[in-house]
Amino acid sequence: MVNRIGCVVLAAGEGRRFGRHAHKLAAHVGGKSLLARAVDAACASQALSCTLVVGARFESLLCEVDSRRCAIVVNRDWKEGIASSVRRGLAAHRKDDACMFLVADQPFVSAADLDGLIESFRRVPGSIVALRAGEVWGTPTLFPRRDFAQLSKLQGDDGAKSYAVGSQERVTFVDACRAEAFRDVDTQQDLEALDAVL
Repeated sequence: MVNRIGCVVLAAGEGRRFGRHAHKLAAHVGGKSLLARAVDAACASQALSCTLVVGARFESLLCEVDSRRCAIVVNRDWKEGIASSVRRGLAAHRKDDACMFLVADQPFVSAADLDGLIESFRRVPGSIVALRAGEVWGTPTLFPRRDFAQLSKLQGDDGAKSYAVGSQERVTFVDACRAEAFRDVDTQQDLEALDAVL
């Protein structure tokens, strides 16, 4: 039986360090916005469906994605922290066998990385599966349905990785396709540095 696996792209944060004049996820790197890169990876993966959770200044992001490719959920409680976005995204995948979370500001994460998580989960269905690059691991992370209730109780800035850390004996790791998988964009300087290598 093929598992129903959903994917949630977390994109509700304010990106304060990037600056007030533009939403960082609308910024282009390598000819494509950060948000479009994340949604493209999610939609090109083996995940059955994709949900994009937006929040701060979300209106400026809507032109970056095709709503026919993924469901868009507005998290009006985004100021409460990333946990509120995890809860909103998870609510759209309650009937799935597993749900994968990724953040939208890591442009090196690919559909192949996400498929690696899915394939690992299919081999060990009860496991939490996280991406790893060297000694670093984190989001994207995939959780089986048995963890949905606890994930729904997360509060504040405790995200999916925080929960996985507390259940580390159940975590299976999948090596990322690129060593830079966890490079993210917080500032304009980060964007410029990434644009030079993408």
